[in-house]
Amino acid sequence: MTIEVTQTIQPESRDLIARRLQEFNAPYLGNHPFGTLDVYVRDADGQLVGGLIGEFAFGWFSIHVLWISEGLRGSGAGTRILRAAENAAVEKGCHGAILDTMSFQAPAFYENRGCVRVGVVGGYPGGAQKIFMRKSLQADS
Repeated sequence: MTIEVTQTIQPESRDLIARRLQEFNAPYLGNHPFGTLDVYVRDADGQLVGGLIGEFAFGWFSIHVLWISEGLRGSGAGTRILRAAENAAVEKGCHGAILDTMSFQAPAFYENRGCVRVGVVGGYPGGAQKIFMRKSLQADS
């Protein structure tokens, strides 16, 4: 047996690990669709100016990253990205979303869009906190 620690994404290895875990979980949770669900925003030149990285499994949509270029912040682009992702997640069978954000990032953004805090972890540099949130999903949320 060898143990490999890497910072290089290996899509095939990730897929296999996720599939094996789903197989293990199925007797307890049933079979549910799972996969990645990303949203990309590009400007007129095709340059990436925002997006969301997520995945869905067992009826839950996990949002890992939502980023918008500074010039688009406050324009409603973040809301449109989040809404598009949530609607796609509902189409995949998701009933809820989960995410985390840092206290200096966007907790108010998410709260204003229906997310509720379910936990906080402190101890980050500068006194920052990681805030965990959830949201019930419906089509066109």
